[in-house]
Amino acid sequence: MPRMQSGVWRHFTPAIKDGRETFMCNYCARTYTKNATKMQMHLDKCKGYCVVSQQSPEPDGSSAAASIPVPSFPFLPSADPGGEFLIDSVDQRSQAYADECLARAAYATSSPLSLTDNVYWKRFFSVLRPAYCPPTAAALSSHLLDCEYDRVQNQVHDAIGKADCVTVICSGWSNTKETRTIVYVVATPVPLLYKCTNMKEQSHASASIAEELKEIINEVGPQKVSAVVTDDAPEMMAAWAQVEEAFPHVSAIGCTAFGIQQLFGDIVEQPSIKALCRRAEQVGRYVREQKLSAETFSVLSMFSSLLEDQTFLQKMAVSPSLHIEASIRATLQDPAFWKGLISSQNLLYTIWNSIDYMKRDDTVLSGVVDMFSQLRCHIGATLSGSVLHGTEQKAVLASLDRWQEFCVKPIHAAAYMLDPKYAGQQTLSGEQINSAYYVISNLSRHLNLDEGKVLASFARFSAKEGLWKGTVIWSSCQHVSASTWWKGLCSSEPLSAVASAILQIPPTTGACESLRSRFGSTKEEASLSADRVHKLVAVQVNLNLLDPSECEYTPLDSEEEKKVLFESETQ
Repeated sequence: MPRMQSGVWRHFTPAIKDGRETFMCNYCARTYTKNATKMQMHLDKCKGYCVVSQQSPEPDGSSAAASIPVPSFPFLPSADPGGEFLIDSVDQRSQAYADECLARAAYATSSPLSLTDNVYWKRFFSVLRPAYCPPTAAALSSHLLDCEYDRVQNQVHDAIGKADCVTVICSGWSNTKETRTIVYVVATPVPLLYKCTNMKEQSHASASIAEELKEIINEVGPQKVSAVVTDDAPEMMAAWAQVEEAFPHVSAIGCTAFGIQQLFGDIVEQPSIKALCRRAEQVGRYVREQKLSAETFSVLSMFSSLLEDQTFLQKMAVSPSLHIEASIRATLQDPAFWKGLISSQNLLYTIWNSIDYMKRDDTVLSGVVDMFSQLRCHIGATLSGSVLHGTEQKAVLASLDRWQEFCVKPIHAAAYMLDPKYAGQQTLSGEQINSAYYVISNLSRHLNLDEGKVLASFARFSAKEGLWKGTVIWSSCQHVSASTWWKGLCSSEPLSAVASAILQIPPTTGACESLRSRFGSTKEEASLSADRVHKLVAVQVNLNLLDPSECEYTPLDSEEEKKVLFESETQ
């Protein structure tokens, strides 16, 4: 459509008449079918339009200043008591400010960028402010997005600059066989999306990830970073050594939730569990086909569903009036089958509950040590009565050792020893305690603290002497986070800065994992390039994490200026 005709539609109100779409002129009520040429010719001759002074939208899709007469409907004010039209106008500055606010609202609510192209939204904007022409979807996905992204990123950098210590979180997933999306989050401890990259699958991927991590650490300030948390991908784990070599005070650790999920998978893959699952699936499939119970999905839900209906199913197996397959009947009458379901459910539920615990927003690094301690005790107690044979039991314990080694590092031991909630609950080995001392000493030197005074403070904390002699200060730790406890009540102690830094480190990459669905839905919905998707998701996420009261806006300078502008527009 020629540019001269592109603004025609805003002067007509769409309607349905006799099943056909028609357009009514806003100035004389003349109706037309959808024909831009005839509608433009009508505007050229329309007497009601003779007072119009309007600028066409800019080439980039944004809207410009406009002055437009609108019929005085009952819900709109008129220019004077006997006037026929209200002359509404929007200057370029007000138009730009409205576009900015509209774009920000659309991004923050994850609204489709095509919203402003919808006829009902157009009608709403026309009623709200007739002269305002909302930006197009192209404008919302281009220069308006760029401006908002730059503004929000400045807010992110400001928030990071104000933080005492931060953690860099990194995780990725495959888009295709050749590319991976890598997401970098900086936790202040609020998890702010810092950067996204698309990386080709390659043999030296670990070097690329390590370079990205080192670059981010240098950008946010090495003195602020205490740890890097990644998923369990081999290239991520291979990057740990390079990061720790460049920054000796930084601890590179794995996501605990990933480790526990892998342990769950290892147990389910044991031959005895797989055989039990096959028998349970046969029963479950038969029950679903006969429509005797609700459909089940995962291993745990399948076990739970069958155990809930155990009495009914066993009665069904001995009923002479029902024709049940011999193999299904034999399974339902086998005590070993039901015993195996119960023991396997208990074993898997414990691990699954640990995964759920680690995925919570309030999980802390110190809880990883305690969680693995309890997990090891429960697995040891349930293995003897499970369907797993001797070699399989050893394989499960070996998997537990392997993933505990992945999840628990010296900095976890330090966090456990520094968390007041675990004071006096010593479950660490001598080697873990010594490694925790090393972490505390190393971080003390990095923060330019007197290492001797820090360790002396740690000794008083462990012995509950000095500041920690009373019971009131210990009871208070049940009501605030451990890092807040150290910063708020123990700030006079040399150990405070070290403890608060370590206890703010998140134990998982959950902040990155929650973004995966956003990337998929956004790209499908808006059909944007990878760079546009990254910017849009970053704006959407960070806008909802940052404090709106601290956001920088570009409104009119004063109430007096608004008054003068309003008077000039309505004259």
